[in-house]
Amino acid sequence: MARNEKSRWGGIVIGPVIMLAAMAALWCNETRYDYYKAAAKTTEVAAPADAKPGTNFSLTGSMEPGLTYSGKYVDSFTGYLTVARSAEVYCWDRDKDDDRVRWSKKWMSSVENNSRNNGIHQQCSSTSLHPPEYRVGELPVDSQLIEFVDAYNPISPSSLTLSQAGTNLRLQPQSEYFYLSKGQSDNLGDERVRYTGIPVPAVATYFGQSASGRGVADQSHRRTGFINQIIQDSGNLHYIVAGDRKTALASMKSHIQRLKWIVRAIGTAAVVIGTLILGSTFVGFLFHIPVIGPIAEMGVFLVALLIGLPLALLTILSGYLASHPFILAAILTGIVAIIYWIRKRGQASQQILKQDLDQQYGHQLSYEEMKDLEFLELAQLAFSDAKLDTGEAKVLSQWARKHGWDKTKCDAMIQRAKENRGTETEAESNDDHLQNLIRLSMADGSLSNYEVRTIRKVSKQIGYDDKTIREMIDRVRRGIATPTPA
Repeated sequence: MARNEKSRWGGIVIGPVIMLAAMAALWCNETRYDYYKAAAKTTEVAAPADAKPGTNFSLTGSMEPGLTYSGKYVDSFTGYLTVARSAEVYCWDRDKDDDRVRWSKKWMSSVENNSRNNGIHQQCSSTSLHPPEYRVGELPVDSQLIEFVDAYNPISPSSLTLSQAGTNLRLQPQSEYFYLSKGQSDNLGDERVRYTGIPVPAVATYFGQSASGRGVADQSHRRTGFINQIIQDSGNLHYIVAGDRKTALASMKSHIQRLKWIVRAIGTAAVVIGTLILGSTFVGFLFHIPVIGPIAEMGVFLVALLIGLPLALLTILSGYLASHPFILAAILTGIVAIIYWIRKRGQASQQILKQDLDQQYGHQLSYEEMKDLEFLELAQLAFSDAKLDTGEAKVLSQWARKHGWDKTKCDAMIQRAKENRGTETEAESNDDHLQNLIRLSMADGSLSNYEVRTIRKVSKQIGYDDKTIREMIDRVRRGIATPTPA
């Protein structure tokens, strides 16, 4: 019982944490430093001396194909801009859910801290390797903070020579890895090291900042923090890219677009998963009940989708608009323009409608007169069957109170409506009263939700359906309705 309670509280915490972290990543991804745009704005120079100190520039030049630098487990690498060393260890993975613990052995980047991994130690490590300096044409480029967008290729162990450190570890080439066997029958604790690298191009373009005739990182937009590290947003401009400037810029544009979509996909999935974990925590006890369990599980998943997807999309959209202020300004301007147009059109329609009503009643109607007439039309509709039932009386009473009438005036107006209804000609119909009621309601500039609800309540009592009422409102709005004679 205590363990289940602990797991439940863990789910309540873990779910929201995953959701918030994923939403933060989505936001940071949309507002990330755009190194492609920054590179496109750099000044292209033909020689290092042409770049002004402290300014961002680009330079295209040839590169040395025999670029060589040392490695920890191998003697050296030749012909690679940078090399990524990926080390893994074969160990136990512990996966726990509400009711059980599942154990499995797998290759992992580090040894998981659990009871079955006691005594297992990882000797090899992952890292990134590069020379202390690059040279693009005649330009020396610092390797510190350098970044790349070109693809990594696997490096075969057979093309590499082990260093003394690698020999001492007893690393052995095996397929695409250097393998370290610990001698266990189940291979537990064994390690493997894989190398990948970016080949040195014949021609490359450098984008960065000039300092003392060298290429260094522009860190004026540097991003820090765990989330920015996860989504690979350093904020630095310090790139060597294969090809001339045009080709290099196309590669950078493709790279950042691909990176953004990857983060969007993973971040959206993480928001849904966080929502699913939180929801499963509250209904997890149903999962073990036959028949109900699968239904409950599917229901939680659907709810997670219905909540998680809109949250993720809203975060992406808001982040995108925040990073594109001109688009946001254009949208807001459009919204304001549409509201203004609707308001002006409404004012023009209201003015025409008011003029028609003034002509119909033979004088210019004041606001108070229009409200009196509106109430009379409403009450006359209620008296269509020669009586006023409880529901209709309640609606009229509420209308009167909303407009500040006392009971005396309300009763007097109801009596007047009853008398008018009793003396009207056969030509006057409920359609005439409903049409006139709508026109009077709209004559003050708008047809409020309260007025629409009131009209519907009374009209439905005498047999009008919603479709007919909407059609009548639309006719009046478009000026098709024929005014009722005074």
